[in-house]
Amino acid sequence: LLPLVFAATAVLRPCRNWLLIGHWNGTAAPFAARRRIPRRSSFSEDDRTTAEAYLSRLGFSDAELRKAKVRYGQRFDPDVESNIKPLLQWLSDLGMTDLDVRKVVVACPMVFGSRLEETSKPVVTRVKELGINDSQVVKLVAKFPHLIIYSLEGVWNPKVQWLKQLGMDDSQVAKTIVKFPQLMGCSLEDNL
Repeated sequence: LLPLVFAATAVLRPCRNWLLIGHWNGTAAPFAARRRIPRRSSFSEDDRTTAEAYLSRLGFSDAELRKAKVRYGQRFDPDVESNIKPLLQWLSDLGMTDLDVRKVVVACPMVFGSRLEETSKPVVTRVKELGINDSQVVKLVAKFPHLIIYSLEGVWNPKVQWLKQLGMDDSQVAKTIVKFPQLMGCSLEDNL
């Protein structure tokens, strides 16, 4: 194992130098690559948005908040009253533990941008109609939280219809979705 670590270090050292120092085999890297981004050990209260402060009070760690901010892709400040509280309550009502809820938020913070009544709840209803029980729904959402932000008309119904055209009935479609939830994220034209 130790020789493998040394070999990987030797191979990755030029990449690391280019990113940190701005040099690649003696040539200067672009200006953006030369800047070092300071790494803070924790957020100060002044830097936090209301959403971050609320989630922090609920027990989210600074590392989890950082990951959520990076994955959200824009200023992470969904409205606490209209987005965060209803979604967290709904996830808890589904039967998710606090740890599962945190995993969902960190893995897919875009759930705060989706409309709960128009997207997430109908998706869970559709999943249950296929024959997936409540405990499996919880595991499914915890395993692949992007499922609850996909629209019924644009993603779910076409893929379920495609699976049925392959000769599957509802129970087989349900088993397929439980085993391979990533399938719902694939493009019918490009990937399937």
